[in-house]
Amino acid sequence: MLTNQKVNSGPNFELWSEEQLHELHLASLKILENTGVVVHDAEALKLLKDAGAFVEENVAKIPAHMVEDAIKSAPSRVTITGLDEKKQLNLYRNNVYYGLGTDLPSFTDPYTGKIRETVLDDVINVGKVTQACDNIDFIASLGLASDVDQRMVDLYHLKSVRMHCDKPNWTTAVDADSLKALIDMSAVSAGGYEELRRNPTFGVYNEPISPLVYSEEAVQKLMMCAEYGIPSTWASGIIAGATGPVTLAGCLALGNAEGLGGLVIHQLKRKGSPFILGIVMSIMDMMTTVSSYASPEFIMAHAIVGQLGRFYDIPTYGTGGCSDSNVLDAQAGMEAAFTNFTAALGGTNLTHDNGYLGAGLIGSLSMIMLDDEVNGYIKRFMRSVEINSDTLALDLIHEVGHGGEFVSKTHTFQNFRKELYMPKHANRKQYQSWRMDGSKPIDKVIDERVIEIIESVKEPLLSAHEIQMYDEIIGEREAKIKVEGLSYV
Repeated sequence: MLTNQKVNSGPNFELWSEEQLHELHLASLKILENTGVVVHDAEALKLLKDAGAFVEENVAKIPAHMVEDAIKSAPSRVTITGLDEKKQLNLYRNNVYYGLGTDLPSFTDPYTGKIRETVLDDVINVGKVTQACDNIDFIASLGLASDVDQRMVDLYHLKSVRMHCDKPNWTTAVDADSLKALIDMSAVSAGGYEELRRNPTFGVYNEPISPLVYSEEAVQKLMMCAEYGIPSTWASGIIAGATGPVTLAGCLALGNAEGLGGLVIHQLKRKGSPFILGIVMSIMDMMTTVSSYASPEFIMAHAIVGQLGRFYDIPTYGTGGCSDSNVLDAQAGMEAAFTNFTAALGGTNLTHDNGYLGAGLIGSLSMIMLDDEVNGYIKRFMRSVEINSDTLALDLIHEVGHGGEFVSKTHTFQNFRKELYMPKHANRKQYQSWRMDGSKPIDKVIDERVIEIIESVKEPLLSAHEIQMYDEIIGEREAKIKVEGLSYV
């Protein structure tokens, strides 16, 4: 018997030490105590004041003990379940899942390759393609449909992606009324509100305005998520050199303070409700003024977020599978691989924005499929190399001996599928075979596969009853908007 073994089951990567994380945490506490946050919501201000925050007009200065209490009460594990209950995101420690983002105004037309405004049919096709991607774990709309009422766009998105994809959902909500309608729709499919609380089928992206401003609509959505048990972020979209300090440590300290302040409100509304910590930090490119979606600094920041999650024992929100390139090219592949790989190494649990091009402005079905391929490589790498008597295969090596072969052996047949990753679209053919098959580069192969998927998938996954109930909820929301005179496209 071997004793006192140290075993690595996967690669280990930590950018900062425990002491550095603690220093960042203390800096965030000082920001909340000394500078505070502007909160544009009366209920949230009352919750903060009653719990011990110093509130003057709409500025709340939050003592450290309130932050520490909120960290302790937040669950260390958050689960989001798909319409297919076997498809779950178990967000804790080093479990990493990949999925899409939301709200891209432009889209790459799958037939012409031209970039145009996003329409609802694009979101429907996102559902079809994502369902076919084994290594995309959760779905979001990817695009922001321009051809429907923008006060109801998230409702149309949810119905559209669920028509053809049963994976867990990630979404935004225009306001609290829109979020309530999303909850109502999801309760239909879940079998009621309590069942939805026990097994939430979607999570919501909520965020502050950097630096240190909490809008009324965002706070109301955050508190509604807490009330109904819907997993939520309060993820700062801070930009180094623009809405935050250009120094990465300062930007992280500020973004973390914004997130922790939201956590306090969230836990005061309903202790123990599921919360996902995140800092969606990017940098402003000083030559183009673009907020880069794939810079080295962007990637380092998200790796530190993964460490912060383990430091606080709270699930985390990350970003990957995205590119600053406007088309599916070598840059897109390079940046997709690097961002998703470092997300896996850093351990950010919910890694969103796969399928993004154009620095967060262009959606692409082909980019989703490229990310799916990339993620397959990464997941195989992260499984590492198992070492035991079967995998060492000493008896087989002795049996084959000198100059033999292993292809025909039972051991090979029993193990090759789990040991060897088989890509879906990447080329492994030698030149002559590749040429005989049409000499297609991977972007062409993926483009053709996208068309095949969206044209072959016809039948919806939602039942006729679910579709009817979804439409009734959307209709009720539409009628209310018309009465209030809010409708616009």
